[in-house]
Amino acid sequence: MNRRIDFRPYRREFLRPLQTARGEWSVREGFVLRVEDGGRVGYGEVAPLPEFGSETVDEARSFLEFLVESPNTVAPLDRPCCAFALSAAMVGRGASKDLEVAALLPAGVGGLDAAREKCEVGYRTFKWKIGVGSAEDETQLCGDLLEVIGHEAKLRLDPNGGLDAQALERWLDYLLPHAEQIEFIEQPLPVGEETLMAELAAASEIPIALDESLNGANGMRWFEPSAWDGPLVIKSLLMGDFTELVERLRPHAERLVFSSVFETGVGLCNAFSLIETLPDSRHALGFGTLGAFDDAFSIDGTGRKICASEISALNLDELWNRLPHSN
Repeated sequence: MNRRIDFRPYRREFLRPLQTARGEWSVREGFVLRVEDGGRVGYGEVAPLPEFGSETVDEARSFLEFLVESPNTVAPLDRPCCAFALSAAMVGRGASKDLEVAALLPAGVGGLDAAREKCEVGYRTFKWKIGVGSAEDETQLCGDLLEVIGHEAKLRLDPNGGLDAQALERWLDYLLPHAEQIEFIEQPLPVGEETLMAELAAASEIPIALDESLNGANGMRWFEPSAWDGPLVIKSLLMGDFTELVERLRPHAERLVFSSVFETGVGLCNAFSLIETLPDSRHALGFGTLGAFDDAFSIDGTGRKICASEISALNLDELWNRLPHSN
């Protein structure tokens, strides 16, 4: 009964707006949650992405305001970001190993220069946003990009569900001669078209990963046995209760691709605590996002690995104290 909860908002402007198939994203908003219970203090991050099936920022704020007054309340299923933050806050922080990161490349021609820079510092996995320009322009650029990164590297293509079936088939045909360089296409079709994605993946040598499909009310169905054979992109901050999530993910550990939602250092610690509980995945982390902001709310993270020592050195009390009060 001695539990106490407080929260503070954050608003972070991207150094360069992120261009995706859904449009331009220039500001990241969310909340950091502070939980004091039995003499222990922990932090969790609420980082909504409603386009991925989570609650909105306003819905999260409303629940958090209620939670401050009723700190023993359990977060409902339709507040998965709040549920994750609340349950992750009291989990012990863990980071025992350095992990490889995939370089996040900007959409369009800017991806070429970014890839050259990332190659020079040793990145071997790259993620490129597509579905932003014309298919003709993007496939030509993709060929140039594959030459830049070389045959030993792997490329992920991410249309954020922005392709239709015809466009996806064209991409699969185009990529077939380069199959050894393609790690996967990430959620090429909208949520609800998983059967078609599975059929096209089975007929191709190019794997297809689910991302947006894993979140929201029906997302957990894809963790059932034999429901999906390809990679699974895990945005843990969107996926509900920490303990339940660990049990859902454990049988699929080898196929998991842990991915950022442009969180602060609090959310990064929460995500790494989850990663630490599971067997190693063979995929590089999708956390090449740490250079997207120029503020003091996370680690530097510009290298090709996230180091355990950087996670352990994060002072979450100081981060909390830099945030504005919620009222």
